[in-house]
Amino acid sequence: MATYSFVVGPLARVHVTLVAELKPYTEEAAAEFVKESLTDTETKTWLDLQANTARKMEWLLGRIVLKEAVSEYLLETQLTKITAKQIEITRTEAGAPGVVWTSENPLPLPVISLAHTKGVIVAAVASAEGVGVDVEKADRLAPVVERVLTETEKKLFDDGRISLLSAVVAKEAAAKAVGVGLGGDLRRWPIVYTEGTQHFVTCIDDEELALVVDFLEVPNLILGVCVIV
Repeated sequence: MATYSFVVGPLARVHVTLVAELKPYTEEAAAEFVKESLTDTETKTWLDLQANTARKMEWLLGRIVLKEAVSEYLLETQLTKITAKQIEITRTEAGAPGVVWTSENPLPLPVISLAHTKGVIVAAVASAEGVGVDVEKADRLAPVVERVLTETEKKLFDDGRISLLSAVVAKEAAAKAVGVGLGGDLRRWPIVYTEGTQHFVTCIDDEELALVVDFLEVPNLILGVCVIV
């Protein structure tokens, strides 16, 4: 299903999937996706979701894309082929996705991250301590971000080294890699430096934290990934 695939250093892979508008998917198509890809626990979660059709399809396709990314990663790095139902996508208390085996298996699984914007789903997997990915449409307007930029970020913005969208994506990807998310406050994750296609991010709660967000080239998208080794 992946439209674009990237290798990020020796540890991580990023899969970008362009999906059709979510609303046209029929209930029959959704049921087939569920039957082929979801475990019993995931199926129950799907059936219990209190959301509109588009949001439910977004949830479903997100799980499918994550499972495909994990499966391809294991095949590539461990020469092991698995089916979608051999793994299950979980959530931490902070809302971050994880993956576990559905039956006993000694093979280590990668850490994972998921992001989506209209018509796009991005999955990142890595044999690392943490991974975070975020994506925005390149034509999205983000004027509110400018009001919360730090002095360093304003200078980087004025120098053309960051954009408002790249700032949002970098902060979100870094926060996801740590496993906590933005918490609704962009200022907690300041960008302190940039070099080439990388943004360097820290956290006001831990100024010794140094996170690197790599930006990947995908047409019409701003896409960043952060890997914590």
